[in-house]
Amino acid sequence: MRDDLLDIGICQVYILYMDFEFDATKSGSNKAKHGIDFVEAQSLWNDPDLVEIPVRTTDERRFMIVGRIAKRHGSAVITYRGDRIRIISVRRARHEEIDIYEGS
Repeated sequence: MRDDLLDIGICQVYILYMDFEFDATKSGSNKAKHGIDFVEAQSLWNDPDLVEIPVRTTDERRFMIVGRIAKRHGSAVITYRGDRIRIISVRRARHEEIDIYEGS
């Protein structure tokens, strides 16, 4: 049991050092459309069971993050820009995304 607590503590410390960036206007429109903004979306990284899935794109590499925000499953599309995580969009997770998350 103590090992579990240690793992969670390490994950939370790591999250403190993550840098996020996003377009504030896009965050507001995302809140209007999906009920969550990009500041709230950052809490996905508090989930120790977070899943990262590569997304097929033709330009920059993007990833879908699936995790829990409070008691709901959420999905975010992100890209890495240097040492920062750029949030592109976030919404409630779809059933197939939840299945991937639950299977991890």
